[in-house]
Amino acid sequence: LDWHYIQNARAANQDIISADYSSLNTRDTVALVVTSLYLQAVAGASRVDSAQAQLATAEAVYKQAVDYKNQGLVPAIDVLRAQVELQAQQQRLIFFQNEFDKQKLSLGRAIGLPDGQPLRITDAMPFAPIPPLTLEIAMTRALGERRDYKSGLAGLRAAELTLKSAKAERLPSLRFNGDYGAIGPNPSNSHGTYTAAVNLNIPLFQGGRVRGDIIEANALLDQRRAQLADLRGQITYQVRSAFLDLNAANDQVQVARSAVDLAQQQLTQARDRFASGVTNNLEVTQAQESVATANENYISSLYAYNAAKAALGRAVGDAENTIPSLLQGVMP
Repeated sequence: LDWHYIQNARAANQDIISADYSSLNTRDTVALVVTSLYLQAVAGASRVDSAQAQLATAEAVYKQAVDYKNQGLVPAIDVLRAQVELQAQQQRLIFFQNEFDKQKLSLGRAIGLPDGQPLRITDAMPFAPIPPLTLEIAMTRALGERRDYKSGLAGLRAAELTLKSAKAERLPSLRFNGDYGAIGPNPSNSHGTYTAAVNLNIPLFQGGRVRGDIIEANALLDQRRAQLADLRGQITYQVRSAFLDLNAANDQVQVARSAVDLAQQQLTQARDRFASGVTNNLEVTQAQESVATANENYISSLYAYNAAKAALGRAVGDAENTIPSLLQGVMP
């Protein structure tokens, strides 16, 4: 009966629990990284689709300008302007397609696809409203679900038990040893034999070593407490920051969506005015650039919105289940 070794065993068990939670926390980090890369790939696919649509519009405007010039309705500058816009859209499409291909490569590397394995993005990431999750609920859940915080708590308990173990080195220990067997030339001519011993160990001349172990254990305990307090503050910051980003991105998505509609109306009216001969195609070119800018702003704001949801899911804890729920607008 040695209280020192008993407390050591309990401390080692808490270290195992801490390591298990640390492993689960790594899974949450992987879930966040893969989600971010997938969202980037989805945004890249949206940019390619948008660039293709804008290229089709530019081609239609260019053909219209050529027809009008051949009929003597517009000067050559309108054709040249439409051709410049067409080539600009072609360059934009080439750039976005290349970026999308590289994003798929990054995603495939993150999820462990074999080299050269083709990857096709199947799930789009549409806009979903923010679920009814308040800051207070998120904070409570984060401190109860975050695996890194649980790992820190287990590490703190291990340090407390290590300190108790160091103090228990001053206590006496009791050991009992017993043995029983049989001795004789054969089973019919044998008799029992046994030994029993009880040892009492009283530490007398190891005060300096015990004192050093206690000082070391106290230092470890203070370090674990400081680390846990810092982690708690970090979790609070991450949750609050994710909420701020989510609310701001939500407003940006609403504004960007309205801007896309307005830019499309502007382009339609500009093309109608050019077809009616009211103005040249300068208005059409400007409207095309406005549509391109509006689409880019919408794609970027939607990516930021979903990325903020993913960050909130990581901050709340259990990211493997929380992030998909938040992206679908469901209460985790």
